[in-house]
Amino acid sequence: MAIWGKTVDTEARPKSLPMDSNSSYSREFVSATSKGWVFQPGVASAATGNDNTSADPEILVAIRNLSSTQLRSANLLSIDWTDGAKADASDFDLVLTFDEEITVTSATATANNTITNKVYIVLSELGATDMVEDSQVKCQYYSGSGTNTLTFRGRLNTTAAGYLGFTDNFIHVDGSATMQADSETFSGILSETASAQGTDNSIVLDASSAASGVVNGAITTASTTVTVDGVSGTIATGQVVTVNGEGGTPAASITAGEDGDTGISTDNTLTITAVASQTSFTVSEPITVADNIKLLFSADAGEGIEQNSISMTIEGADGATSVVGTQAMRTGFGVDTVDGRVGLLEDADGFIENEDNSGGHFRPEEFTIDADGLVLEAKSGSASGSANILKGVTTT
Repeated sequence: MAIWGKTVDTEARPKSLPMDSNSSYSREFVSATSKGWVFQPGVASAATGNDNTSADPEILVAIRNLSSTQLRSANLLSIDWTDGAKADASDFDLVLTFDEEITVTSATATANNTITNKVYIVLSELGATDMVEDSQVKCQYYSGSGTNTLTFRGRLNTTAAGYLGFTDNFIHVDGSATMQADSETFSGILSETASAQGTDNSIVLDASSAASGVVNGAITTASTTVTVDGVSGTIATGQVVTVNGEGGTPAASITAGEDGDTGISTDNTLTITAVASQTSFTVSEPITVADNIKLLFSADAGEGIEQNSISMTIEGADGATSVVGTQAMRTGFGVDTVDGRVGLLEDADGFIENEDNSGGHFRPEEFTIDADGLVLEAKSGSASGSANILKGVTTT
C-alpha cells in the first residue's frame, strides 16, 4: 500500500505521520496545497522548524496542483476545544482542522452575537436542570486564515450552570464573508453522481463570455509564448486557457512543461499573463501543444456554486462523514477515521486480520472506542430532558 495518495480518501495523507495531537508530527498539521502535501509553518505545536506563518511550507510529498485538481473542494476533518469549566462572559474557542489551507474573509470577531459579514458557528448554552437551550453563542471566525487550522471564538452569556452543544451543526457564511481553498470556495456543491474521490466531484460553471482561437504552430519545446490565429472575441490578460475539445480535438492537448501533466488542458489553472497582440500571448507556465488545437479563453470559467451554510455532518476526510456526530472523534483521536474505532485492521467481513496476512482472523466481542476523544457526550438533565453536549465542557 502506498504511504501517501492524492485523493480525498481517508488514507491519502502521509501514513508515516501519526494521528496523535500529542505528537509534533501529527497528520492534523498536514494540509494539501498546489505543491502537494505540506507541513504548515508557524503552527506552534507542529515540528515545522519555523515559527513564521509567512514562510514557505515544508513539502512532504510533491504533487502538482494537488489541492486544486485532485482534492477539489476542501474538507473539514475534525474539531477540537480546550476542556474545562467556562464562566459567564468568558471566551470559548472552537478549533477546526481542514485538509487544505483555508483563506477566510470575515469581519473582525466581536465579543457579542453580531454576525454581519462573518463566518460563524452557533452553540447552544443548555441548562443543567432540563437540558433546554437558555441562550446561543455565535462563535465567530477569529484566526488562522491561510492555514489548515481555523479558530472560532464566542463570548458566553450570563446563564445558569450547564453545558454547551451544537445548535444546528453548520458553518455559516454571512453577507460578504467567504471561505476559499486554493482559489476554490470551501462552500462549493459536489455532484451527487460523482465519486467523493478524484477530480470530477465539484460542480463548476462554464464561462459567461469567452474568446477562442486555434494554435498556429506547434510548441514542441516548453514555452510560455503561444501563437494563434482564427481568433473570435478578445484575448485579454487574466483569462483562463483551456482546450475546446470538440470534434477530434483531444481534451488533453496541452502538456505542462514541468511535469508532463495534461490535466492543465481543462483544470482552469493555465492563465494568460500578458498579451502582445490578438495572435500572440504569454501564459502562466511553460507548455507544449500541437498545431491547430482549438483553445478557449474565458474570464470566469470554473466558478463554483456557493452555499451560505455548510453542514458539518457531511464533511470528514471523505466528504460524507459527520465530524460532530455521536461517533465523531476530536482532533488527534483519529482524524483520518470514519467512525473513530481505534487501531483495528478489519477485512471486508469485519474480522480482525492477523498481522502477518496469513489469512487467519478473529472477531472481537466489541469495537474499542477511545471515549476521551469523542466530540459529543449524551447527558441527562438533573430534573428532565437530555441532549448531546460538547464532551469535557461545562458552563458555570
